[in-house]
Amino acid sequence: MALSAQAVGAHRDVIDVDRPDEVEKAPFLQTMNSGAPQELAHLEDTPAYRTLVEANLLTTKYRKQSFEDIFVGKDLKANSTKWNNDVARCKWGYYCCPIIGCMLYNAGHSEFFVDAGHVGLAMNEKQDYLFAQPGMHNVYSWFFKMQGSSALPANGCLSHGNRVILVVEQGFIGLAFDNGQPVLFPPGIHVWTSETLQYKEAIALDQNVVKLGPYTLLTVDEGYAAITQNNGKQEILMGGETWLLNHKNWRFEKFLTLKIQTDDLEKIKATSADNITMLVTSTVTWRIADPMCAATVAAETMAVAGGKISSDIKKLRGDVLKQATASLASFMGGVNYSDSFHMAAAAQFSKKKASADGADSEPEPEEKKDNNPLYDVDRMSSSVEHANRTAQTYGVKILSINILSAMPVDGELTKALACGAVASAQALQAETAARGKAKAVRIDAEAAAQNAQIRADGAARADVVRAKAQGEAARLVADGSKKAADLLAASKLAVDLAKMDKSAAMIGKNDKFFFGQEPAYMSNLILKGEHGKGGMFG
Repeated sequence: MALSAQAVGAHRDVIDVDRPDEVEKAPFLQTMNSGAPQELAHLEDTPAYRTLVEANLLTTKYRKQSFEDIFVGKDLKANSTKWNNDVARCKWGYYCCPIIGCMLYNAGHSEFFVDAGHVGLAMNEKQDYLFAQPGMHNVYSWFFKMQGSSALPANGCLSHGNRVILVVEQGFIGLAFDNGQPVLFPPGIHVWTSETLQYKEAIALDQNVVKLGPYTLLTVDEGYAAITQNNGKQEILMGGETWLLNHKNWRFEKFLTLKIQTDDLEKIKATSADNITMLVTSTVTWRIADPMCAATVAAETMAVAGGKISSDIKKLRGDVLKQATASLASFMGGVNYSDSFHMAAAAQFSKKKASADGADSEPEPEEKKDNNPLYDVDRMSSSVEHANRTAQTYGVKILSINILSAMPVDGELTKALACGAVASAQALQAETAARGKAKAVRIDAEAAAQNAQIRADGAARADVVRAKAQGEAARLVADGSKKAADLLAASKLAVDLAKMDKSAAMIGKNDKFFFGQEPAYMSNLILKGEHGKGGMFG
């Protein structure tokens, strides 16, 4: 920390480091330590640190709040400036008597400068190891030794005799030993003076297995379990947490995956119920359901003669595959392979029948729907149950066994069965065609009948419409005649005109009449009533 000339001048020019009372009275030291220190918060918030905190294994008594807190007791604080040094030299005759003054001053004073971010390494006349603060120093001592300076190491320690400054970065643990006992340092700056406390190394906490001397910090991911041996007793630590193995004889053995596994079974030669030898390719899907049981009776965990335990579960996986193979062979022994060809022909028949019948065809009854025996889910479920009866004894659950292919070893037999399947499919195809033609004839007849009925209904509706139209026309004519008669009856002149019109209509173009009387008689003849009232037609 840089100090002003006034603050330095307010005290004596040189501080004797062998007199602690003078060091404590230095006003510029009080200035450096003024102000409340910042709290060390959130340094051990991660689960790994919390596990160690809960186990009371982290040592924080040597941790300092800040860089300035490193320098305590007899450690040297910056106490001088250029001006101060010149004043001290003048008092000792440095410039007046150069030879004697220089010799005396240099023998009793040590001037040095410690760079910022560095720590000075010094020894006093009692051979005490001291740290010097960054800044300019002027020490009055005849036997003082300055051994240089050093920057604080990143994630390491600075040792000066029995004085040690340790810097532990976040995410690491500092490991040291004191009289054989492990000491764990959390993140921060740690300073101690000890003859027995020896720092060893900084250990990162980003690994799943962290060795901290006799302790083991174990982080188990979800979907896994950790197998450990505590003095010969097996303990299973489940995933999603960080665990502490708190003594050397509690050893981590291996991780056990609890995830679903899918493995290829070896190609096997199996004989079907109809004595056909087949080469079967299949897969098995399984997972560990009981990690304690699996680790106890099936997984290899103990290393013999210093051997290394693999993280894989080869033995357990081999046991599962062997059991699945045995159950599959048992399943194949109850299957008629030749039925698969009949099933293929039936599938071909169903497909063509659906195509010929169209969307209106009725579905087949359930009892007529057969599955290929090699891929029948219900039959295969019995094989899975058979495998699980044994697999559950070592903590494994087999989820499924799936047949990918099953080919007869004898190629000629395959050809013969295939020919039979082709013939069966052709017969079914012919039957399907006949069924289609019969259905087409039935549909044509139904269509013709529907057309005849439609035509008859149309003719009947036309006659009804025509009769209704004729009746309506007659009614309208009658209404018109009635209305005309009513109008004639209301007017005498109209009646006479109508009579004349009717009379004229009764006389043809070639009719001739001869009248011997006067012309006035004609009008009376024509205009008489219809019943012969004085007329010629009366």
